[in-house]
Amino acid sequence: MFLNSDTIKKRKISFEEGNDYFKDDENIIKFEDIIAFYHQETMQLTNGVYEGNELKFTLYLKNQTKPYIIKIDSNKKDKYKQIYNLSYEIANFRAKDILKVFEEKSIEFLTLNDFKLILSKENILKIEYLNNKNHYEPFTVKSVKMQKNLLIFESENGRKESVFANNISDIALFLQLISKEAYFFDESQNIYQKEKKLYFFMMGLLVVFGLNGYFEFCCMENDFVDIVSSLSMILLGVVVLTSPVFWFVKKWNDKKMEE
Repeated sequence: MFLNSDTIKKRKISFEEGNDYFKDDENIIKFEDIIAFYHQETMQLTNGVYEGNELKFTLYLKNQTKPYIIKIDSNKKDKYKQIYNLSYEIANFRAKDILKVFEEKSIEFLTLNDFKLILSKENILKIEYLNNKNHYEPFTVKSVKMQKNLLIFESENGRKESVFANNISDIALFLQLISKEAYFFDESQNIYQKEKKLYFFMMGLLVVFGLNGYFEFCCMENDFVDIVSSLSMILLGVVVLTSPVFWFVKKWNDKKMEE
């Protein structure tokens, strides 16, 4: 196993459902002291074999300069489940608090980039820069494009900023609030469809040229067709020979992901 994340080690993390705090040994961390919260999951694959998920749980707290960070992988089942459930409790607590504020005024979503996102009561979204060494002007967002796990923010004059979704604090609530707006476009499914079509197109070419390499149906007197067909013949053979292995690995990965 290559995945081995556990920054908790022998410390005891404890919390009860419904409480507004948790304990790290004897250190009490109150949910109300959290100013930014990031839940970042990364799927780990080694040579195509699923190793598990790594969870990076990050809190920025009042009056503390350094973030509170826990990294744990899903192979530490009990610890992983505990931190995942804690993350869920914090997300719910913060969502209620942020929505209360939203009834009266604008709300802010910090990011791990150098800007923050400000959503007004009128659902107008703005970007403001933090520690703005380059003196960038804040701008109102004209469109938000979601491309799988990447969010792209564009202004009227063509200014753009992008950030990975898990680098936005309280990302679940942020997406819930802006996904209903006319300026939000989820392009993820189109990207998946294009990738799928490209895959089948490339596999179709491999089969056609590979079979031509084996049986010399057409145009082998052309040097380009001859070279491409010969290479495709070799690659097609490799694909046929290794496909049972990939089928087994996929079944293994699906089972482990489900667990």
